[in-house]
Amino acid sequence: MSSSTDALGGYIELELPVRDYKSWLANALKFNSARAAFAGLVDQLATKEVWVPSYLCDSMINALNGRQVQLKFYDLAEDFTIKGELNLSENSLLLYVNYFGVCAEQAENVISHYGAGKVVIDNSQALFCDPCEALATMYSPRKFFGFPDGGLLYSDDSRINQPKDRDNTSESRMAHLISRITNSPEKAYQEYLEAEQAIAGLPVLGMSRLTERLLYSVDYKAAKNARIRNALYLHECLGEFNQLRLNLGESIAPLCYPFLPKVKPVSRSELIENRVFIPSYWPEVLTRVKEGSFEWDLVTNGLFLPCDQRYTEHDMDRLVHLLAIK
Repeated sequence: MSSSTDALGGYIELELPVRDYKSWLANALKFNSARAAFAGLVDQLATKEVWVPSYLCDSMINALNGRQVQLKFYDLAEDFTIKGELNLSENSLLLYVNYFGVCAEQAENVISHYGAGKVVIDNSQALFCDPCEALATMYSPRKFFGFPDGGLLYSDDSRINQPKDRDNTSESRMAHLISRITNSPEKAYQEYLEAEQAIAGLPVLGMSRLTERLLYSVDYKAAKNARIRNALYLHECLGEFNQLRLNLGESIAPLCYPFLPKVKPVSRSELIENRVFIPSYWPEVLTRVKEGSFEWDLVTNGLFLPCDQRYTEHDMDRLVHLLAIK
């Protein structure tokens, strides 16, 4: 419903549907990115110590730069549980990542073991998982849909609030999204990298009006169902060759299909030659883990296969055949 001060007439803007978004945006605090939500959380709680996994992108770590926070790292076991016992102090927070959207059970176990008041769940890779009964749960919708920025945070803690000032620079980071439609992902890749760098340099702000409007337009249910279908298909074809023991089911809609092959498949460069582009999670991790560790193996040998809502079973079949697993 429009307000009495909205403009009437003039040129017509980009038209986007408004879908039923209440189920997943209700009660969310809206930030300009997940890393900004994390930094804002730490600031507002005056946290002095944060435990984070060694297997984590530098952007989350860099979000705490300039803050009086002691950063401590922990390692993962091969089932993505925390390796060993962590000694949390009174003013500590523990960040646990729901990796690829397939670690919801591990996240619940971390909350149960260390206490809801100490644990922040990073669901940046798990948009379709409900918020946890933790201190806070964070999301990054732009990893799942074509948004220029944006992060969500859920928390019942009254000390945590949304920033008053919004990001007003979103439209400057739309070029790669438009260019992928009009050109190709290869031609738009440099613009994508520039957009990522721009987001990294932003302060903690509220979500832009552009991103919030885009959030309301996505077909959340259709995207979830497509991801479930595609992930299950890949798991049926590749599960026996995967070192990772994945608990996939009819409710798991992952970011990607994480594949740590038992035998060496086609190389990453060969996949690129066939226009299959897969991310690296995350090369910078190698600077803080031991060679041969689980995290090292994920960075060095992991293949994170696309299974999102853009693709059909035919696309997944093409991907399986390109991997040439025998």
